[in-house]
Amino acid sequence: MSNDSVCELIDNSFFLIDRKYQLAYYKIESLHFVGSFLEKNPISGEQIVELIAHRYKRTLMRLLSKCFEGRCFSIEKRLPVANANDHILLITFTPIEKDGRIEHVACTIFSDSVNARQLKLINEYSHLTSHQLRAPITNILSLSNATNHVSLESYDTVKINQLLSDINTQAGKLDNIIRMLNSLLHEGGQEDYGPGIEGMKSKHIVLVDDDVITNKIHQMLISKLQMDKRVVLFDKPEQALQYVLENTPDLILLDLHMPEIDGWKFLQLLEEHHIETDVIIVSSSIDPVERTRAQQFICVKDFLTKPLTYDKVKLIFDN
Repeated sequence: MSNDSVCELIDNSFFLIDRKYQLAYYKIESLHFVGSFLEKNPISGEQIVELIAHRYKRTLMRLLSKCFEGRCFSIEKRLPVANANDHILLITFTPIEKDGRIEHVACTIFSDSVNARQLKLINEYSHLTSHQLRAPITNILSLSNATNHVSLESYDTVKINQLLSDINTQAGKLDNIIRMLNSLLHEGGQEDYGPGIEGMKSKHIVLVDDDVITNKIHQMLISKLQMDKRVVLFDKPEQALQYVLENTPDLILLDLHMPEIDGWKFLQLLEEHHIETDVIIVSSSIDPVERTRAQQFICVKDFLTKPLTYDKVKLIFDN
């Protein structure tokens, strides 16, 4: 079968496979669409290994075996097309459970090169705008916000403050654009995390962020408003975890996206060690999915987006 014939169709086909690896049910929009994967026309009740083309048998059986163990998969098959972009087939394997036991695996094959490519680009764009692009912007906002509250006696404070004000304005515009685009990707996502933790009286605070500048800025903000607080900084999560295990901080300000041990793993390790210290997520992420995920951890009391400002710090510690 030619790849050009496949590319003329934008359909989906569905196969239901039981624990005996027999074809329990199927729905094929077009044999031309899935013909390259099949040895012959499918018949319900036949062994799936007898139906699938030889070159795909080993991979299919391996994936099915893992699906019946409770795992699911989504794989991409690219078909080269002369003088055009590659055609993309997306194939998903989903275990179907009944009465606590996986009885079937659903295999769905759908083809839509344009939509599949757009979806992939949107997901990559979402991650880029939510994490990587916002990180330097939040540092600019933090620096300008913090420095505006510092007395610069040996400098021309008028010019410096004007420059910082301009930087803050431009960074704010960029940040608003990113938030708007992100909201389009996550329509209906909620920015508000919950009732907050106003009135917290934490004395011993641990800051965990792999960005040293961010840690220093947050330490400065906290120290300016709460001089009696003990603030300990860590740019390596593994060192922070060891410190928390050996000491008893009242509060942890935790970044999410860090190398080696990210924020999610850090939270899991806190739970595994039965550490009940309150945690506030402080992240450049504005992804509502991550805010919802954070709520699953009992220790997480709030989710704040960078940059921290005097108002946000005051909200945390104001009695």
